[in-house]
Amino acid sequence: MRTLADHGETMKNTAKRTLSTFLLAPVLVPVLVAAALLPIGCKPVGTAKAEDAAAAPVHVDTADVTVIEAPTTLRLTGSLRGRKDTDLAANASGRVLRTFVERGDEVKEGMVVAQLDTSSAALSLQEARVQVRSSKTQEDINIADCARFEQLYQKGAISAAEHDQTTAKCKTAPISREVAEARENIAAKNVGDGAIRAPFTGVVSERYIEVGEYVQASSKVLSMVQSGDLRLELTVPEANIANVKVGADVSFAVAAYPDKTFHGTVRYVSAAVRETTRDLVCEAVVPNPDKLLRPGMFADASLSTGIEKLPSIPLSAVFERQDKKRVYAVADGRLQERVLQVGPEVNGRLTVHNGLKAGDKVVSGNLAGLTNGAKVE
Repeated sequence: MRTLADHGETMKNTAKRTLSTFLLAPVLVPVLVAAALLPIGCKPVGTAKAEDAAAAPVHVDTADVTVIEAPTTLRLTGSLRGRKDTDLAANASGRVLRTFVERGDEVKEGMVVAQLDTSSAALSLQEARVQVRSSKTQEDINIADCARFEQLYQKGAISAAEHDQTTAKCKTAPISREVAEARENIAAKNVGDGAIRAPFTGVVSERYIEVGEYVQASSKVLSMVQSGDLRLELTVPEANIANVKVGADVSFAVAAYPDKTFHGTVRYVSAAVRETTRDLVCEAVVPNPDKLLRPGMFADASLSTGIEKLPSIPLSAVFERQDKKRVYAVADGRLQERVLQVGPEVNGRLTVHNGLKAGDKVVSGNLAGLTNGAKVE
């Protein structure tokens, strides 16, 4: 049996161990934490090998940045118009009997596009023709009377007053006939105007009349445009007027074909600046053989104003990210990704305003997988 003295000794030893543990805790905790973190700082053998491979230089093909001559341009906006563009008027009064075209139809010059009721004009024409025949008959009678009265006057059979009265009728008879013929021509024109004809070869952009409507001479029948060749109407700010010359080249793009560039030549330049907007209007003639362009399209244009020398790079060196054109330049054995301010494309090379200079080298082709700062051979 344990005595009371043994029990007191056991409690005394337990207290000593507890006190020792408490005193050693500040020393043991950092050691344990350091031991726990030690495996995190150690890299597996496979990871170290992968990093060494990534750091190895990559082989790239390079091209030199060379200086070439490029056109200087002026950025402008404008709208396309038909080479000919008109609102065709009826030019006669009457009820519409027939229409022969629809919106989008191609028509030839002189083709009948609508027919008006010309029955009243036809009656007027018939009346005018009868009046012409009557005038011609009266003229023949007056001529015969004049010849007979002239003989009588020479023989002294009639007085001078009677001779003058007959002579006056002979002089007015041709005038009456000419008036009747003029009325006949007017009536015939009214009949002919009932057939409304296209003034030029083009495309119907809008039709304004329907069968059964009554139109006046000034009523709009349809709108037509000539779309074979178009006009690009540009507005030039007053400060840039000196750069606009007849014969200058214009390149432009439209929203319908964002990847296609169209070209034209300046043919017409206004002689005056518009006071309200302080700009000048010029027009470029634009060939449109494929009929891709339509009158009314908005154009973002570049007007050629001269020549300048600029650094240039092959198109194979350019890639695009975040809507900006970029290249990988090679400097000090590493790749440098650079953002470019580009100029026009000339003979398969892209000119550069900012981002590169003559003598630089850029990676040309096989750009996939390259990164900024990578080592190169």
